[in-house]
Amino acid sequence: MGRRGLRMISKSMKRTRNPGAAALAGLCLWLLSPAAPGRAAEEIVWTGERSIYYGGLQDAANEFTRLTKIKVTAIPGGCGAASAGVKQGKVDVGGLCCAIKEEELSKFGFKHYPIGIEGLAIVVHPSNPVKSLTQQQVRDILTGKITNWREVGEKDRPIKVVARPHCTDREGNWKQIVPDKKLLAKGRIDVKEDQDVLLAVKDHENSIGIIGLNMVNPRFARAIAIDGIVPGRPSLIDGTYPWKIQNSLILASNSSAAAKKFVDFILGDGRKLLHKDLVFLDEVKPASAKKTGKGK
Repeated sequence: MGRRGLRMISKSMKRTRNPGAAALAGLCLWLLSPAAPGRAAEEIVWTGERSIYYGGLQDAANEFTRLTKIKVTAIPGGCGAASAGVKQGKVDVGGLCCAIKEEELSKFGFKHYPIGIEGLAIVVHPSNPVKSLTQQQVRDILTGKITNWREVGEKDRPIKVVARPHCTDREGNWKQIVPDKKLLAKGRIDVKEDQDVLLAVKDHENSIGIIGLNMVNPRFARAIAIDGIVPGRPSLIDGTYPWKIQNSLILASNSSAAAKKFVDFILGDGRKLLHKDLVFLDEVKPASAKKTGKGK
């Protein structure tokens, strides 16, 4: 499957009611297909974590194309698809929301470019009155030690955990809270994609889930404070919010000049088009300047 196949994936994303599922299915077929015999010099492919894609990557790609005339095909797919695509030479630029693996740097020669951080948000149903939980309460809920909202001061209602335990072979992201999938609560709802977290939380009034702050939609789910600290730019910049996702881009060791130009654009002028909740690394205060006060 070559460039024509990519265009078909993009069209199916627009037609279907679940563009993420369509993209994932098409991307899997594409990655399993034989390598294309040739690649257009002035056209590049990006795939990677959905929070980066839905966090403004497509807008930045469109602006890059307008300025440089280099076409960018962007497909949401996750860290695994990004790594596999770059490794196979089918993806020019990948996007990660989890830590890069040592072997990707040492064995495969990936070039790694951190973009910035976003909050790893704990979300509940919009009707749930809970405003804040402690870090330990969240861990106890996600691992099944706390099973009812009354145990954290709310009404007597059973808690339903919604989890997306992705990238189990990588560090960071949800593993900051629960280090192993085996520790997650029994009877939970497991989903495949970020948007499915939102849909499941919306469908279950007593639920709780984890998702990147860039993906939170208040119509479906509401992000709560942790230790009294609300996830957002201020608490990410001063370091008071505890759980963060580091978004980054990857290139192959033999990446094209066009791909490197796109990365430079994202890290430079293009960053103003990315999501407002994303904090760039040069905005984060040094450790000595961070607030030390405890949450409420």
